[in-house]
Amino acid sequence: MRLPYHLVKGCGGFVFAAQGCQIHSFSSGLEHVSTWRHPEDKPNEPSAEPQSSPAPEGPPTKRRKVEDGQDSASNGQPVESANGKPKSRKVAQYDCPANERPFIQGLYATTDGRHLIAITGSDKTIWVFEHDGAGNLKQLSQRAMPKRPCALTITTGNRTILSADKFGDVFALPLLPSSTPESIETLTTITTTTTTQSPPRSTTPSTQPPSRSATPSAKPFKPQADPLTVHTGRNLKALEAQKTSLARREAILREQQQQAAAANRPPFDHTLLLGHVSMLTAICVGTTFSAASSDGRRREYIITADRDEHIRVSRGMPQAHVIEGFCLGHEDFVSRLCVAPGGRAEVLIAGGGDDDLFVWDWLRGRLLGRAGVLEHVRKGVAGQEAAGKVAVTRVLACGWEEGARVAVFVVVERVPALLHYELLEDNTLQHRETIPLPGDPLDVEAIETPGATARLLVAVYPTEQDGSSLITLDKDEAGWRQGRVENLPAGGDVKIGHEELQKILYSTESLRKSSDFD
Repeated sequence: MRLPYHLVKGCGGFVFAAQGCQIHSFSSGLEHVSTWRHPEDKPNEPSAEPQSSPAPEGPPTKRRKVEDGQDSASNGQPVESANGKPKSRKVAQYDCPANERPFIQGLYATTDGRHLIAITGSDKTIWVFEHDGAGNLKQLSQRAMPKRPCALTITTGNRTILSADKFGDVFALPLLPSSTPESIETLTTITTTTTTQSPPRSTTPSTQPPSRSATPSAKPFKPQADPLTVHTGRNLKALEAQKTSLARREAILREQQQQAAAANRPPFDHTLLLGHVSMLTAICVGTTFSAASSDGRRREYIITADRDEHIRVSRGMPQAHVIEGFCLGHEDFVSRLCVAPGGRAEVLIAGGGDDDLFVWDWLRGRLLGRAGVLEHVRKGVAGQEAAGKVAVTRVLACGWEEGARVAVFVVVERVPALLHYELLEDNTLQHRETIPLPGDPLDVEAIETPGATARLLVAVYPTEQDGSSLITLDKDEAGWRQGRVENLPAGGDVKIGHEELQKILYSTESLRKSSDFD
């Protein structure tokens, strides 16, 4: 089947859309420009030559699930009988499990529009691309993290990537990798700036081996005899054998230490900043201007959310281990965080498994207001009248409205509509309308188009089983005018089952804890 577009992101006047393992770039007029394909994503094209081809280099591919009339060594191709006709068989629906596919799990862009960052799930890799201003991407780096990243954000200076993983840790990586060992030191000088609190542990590559193997509890064996104290040929041979055996064991020990160091520390600059005891689900950066500070500079904070209903506010680098406060009040998981634009950086909009959206003064940990989500899903979406819970998968805030008002668009998992709110001047959310869509929205992005005051691009899971679509929403006096992006590039065809694809695209509801004890 053909995969739907599931992520969209604007960067440098162009739009980038993820489709499975591919990233397509479009102009502001939504005309296709180029395509980046994951190295492990091979198109399903038949071979030009029927003869046997040489074995590919590298590790062998995974064995496919086989059924009647299919040989495991044939790689899913029909098996011919003695008369030359293919045997009747059933082809497996997919080649590998869903969690082993290198699907694009996240798309992020720097504020200057020069770089695009992507996350691939199965290989736990962060990809950094350079945007040439014409819609073409140049891969600058690929870095496999120790644990699978679930969310990213970029600091205000567009120099550092903050990666939150499902293990509860937040790492800092330079946007542009450097071969110099002091690159991370310039980003986070934790060890030299903090004196009253213990700094977090650093996973920066080091020349020292692990402490357990580097400082053994027992001293290594050393022969007491030497060639001057041995007087017989037999004892001299025994002494040489002991020295040879000792040298061999030391070489094996050094190799094991090197392998352990390589396995525990990826070979690139990265520093552990902070950690939660629960799975992280969202991360963003908030900035404030402190007039009372001696330097009068902006202060940066790291805001993180987890599965245990917590929103934590931590200081920015190099004191990210210092907790400034919490935004407590959610009764279910928090899956999305969004700092309001347009001079409203002190306002945080949070959503997840609760029935409402929460509006926070995040620096003071004060709740400013709540706006219903479940009630508007029940009222404004056909077929959702009996919905008992919701899971927010996307919150987009745009400074389109007049004055200090901000437009907020919310995507709810498996709900074929887009909820439109308005952030008023008193920092409260007001529901304005529910925009119906032809399918379940997977992502939404505001894009710049000449002649249009407001345009949204929505990635929609289509109702057809053999198609994919991108929907445009243009604002005019009559409301939101809906259109469909035509002439999409061919591609994204994989052998994958419908249920397996559902698990990949609809994963937010799985964050909800079991209610067996309710």
